[in-house]
Amino acid sequence: MTILRNLRWRPLSAVAATAAAVLLLTSCATSADPGAGGAAQGERVDGGDITVYSANVTYLDPRQNHGFIGRALADSLLDIDPDTFELKPWLATDWSVNADQTEFTFELRDDVTFSDGSALTGDVVKANFDGAVTQIQDGIGWYIQGLFDNYLETEVVSDTEVIVKFSAPNPAFLPTIPTSFLSILSADSFDKTYEERQSGDFSGSGPFVLENYTPNEQITLTRRDDYGWDSGVSEDSGPASLDSVTVNFVDEQSVRENALLSGEIQLAQNPTVEGSKQLRDQGFGLISRAQSGNPYSFVPNFARPLTKDVDLRRALAKVIDRATIQESITTDAEPASTSVLTPQTFGYADQSDLLDYDIDGASKILEDAGWTVGSDGIREKDGVRLSLVIVNWWEPKAVIDALQLIKEDAAKAGIEIELVNETAGGSTWTEGKGDFLYNNATRADGGIALYSQYADKFLEPNAGATTSEITSSGTDELSQILESSFIEPDEAKRQNLLAQAQEIIVGDAIRIPIFDNVNSESGYFAFDSKLQGLRENSISELVLSDAWISQ
Repeated sequence: MTILRNLRWRPLSAVAATAAAVLLLTSCATSADPGAGGAAQGERVDGGDITVYSANVTYLDPRQNHGFIGRALADSLLDIDPDTFELKPWLATDWSVNADQTEFTFELRDDVTFSDGSALTGDVVKANFDGAVTQIQDGIGWYIQGLFDNYLETEVVSDTEVIVKFSAPNPAFLPTIPTSFLSILSADSFDKTYEERQSGDFSGSGPFVLENYTPNEQITLTRRDDYGWDSGVSEDSGPASLDSVTVNFVDEQSVRENALLSGEIQLAQNPTVEGSKQLRDQGFGLISRAQSGNPYSFVPNFARPLTKDVDLRRALAKVIDRATIQESITTDAEPASTSVLTPQTFGYADQSDLLDYDIDGASKILEDAGWTVGSDGIREKDGVRLSLVIVNWWEPKAVIDALQLIKEDAAKAGIEIELVNETAGGSTWTEGKGDFLYNNATRADGGIALYSQYADKFLEPNAGATTSEITSSGTDELSQILESSFIEPDEAKRQNLLAQAQEIIVGDAIRIPIFDNVNSESGYFAFDSKLQGLRENSISELVLSDAWISQ
């Protein structure tokens, strides 16, 4: 049996990914700017408390939703260097994979304990992977959907060794291990309901513990003094430097920015573009990392009568002026999308030649398809008005401005758009009354990102259609390609299959990408210049374990 040790996972173009991961504006949170005050890099000082103004956090369990708080509470078996994409040890000291990528062996540390005092053992790791399967079956595992399709078992060899076995190759498994969605929790945590874990009733092995949680108001994390199993990506060892982190939930971005400017807080989540410039000019730092997975896109509800129409979707894709959105709204930090995967994602293939802005071309597609212009400029066909409801769940001003520009350009081609801005999970979309959802998706691996959304086994029950109904070919070719890519162990062949899938998805406007976003939910922050050592992980979550306050 051939064994592949300490695999170095990498995206299709490491150069492109590294360039695209440059921090927003002039940010570099892992080094201090002496001109802005604070100690020089490396002169870490322990102690101190910080306050963060954040959007509301409703999921503390990192296995249910990603975020900087869950990541501070729980560790994973492995980590990934976000710049080199090299796998690093964490709770596992070593790992190996058989030749066809059906068996994954992990050697565990023997000194790890959870916040409830229990120890990390092989049985605990088995409970975590078995728990992932149950979570998917219960409809909770949106991020890891598809990842355990061919799961057989986790064999416990000893307290410090496990073998995770699949019946078919699973090349997406290893790069997903470092994400917070496969954080390792204590065995007793799986006796809790999802709602209980969502509110913080679980035990992780992270550098911080949950001191208190007041829903819709505040979270307090305190340092775990006996922590000593840092990720191989970490620059420091041992316990975190900060004594505590208090997170207050503040909806208004401007309030967060002003609190940072006044010195009331040390971290402000998701500042506006204008606020970011002001903060930078006044010596504050900015940290972000472009998000891996699917960019901000229009995601069709194929159960609606209009969205199965390929011509209509292609026309809608052509009225999006991505260049102007980047130039005047999002800046180069959030560039125009070039595919339905971002360049930071394994399997990305540039499809920009299929994403042209062409109002006349959109009009011709609709005219040829029988959509004629009505008296008010909006097209009609067989008595049906070409009016689309687009639902948005995101708060950033850049998103609102981009959608407004798209609405205005769509009207030039005779497409009426009704924009509905609502909170995540709002009724317009969940009750099936929206034609498109403006959304993104975080994934570490492009294969699982596309397979779990657009293979027929997931598309039909979740979106009300099969690939043969929504593609110009009228076949299930897309689903077959994705099924093959998911179990293809050869990296080059897998990348080729994913490129084919992206060409179909973009060409038939099955998902309409707009711009590549930073992770505003958990990884885009402005910070006080005295706060040093901040960094972001591979799925763009802010990491607090290395942070410290200079005197």
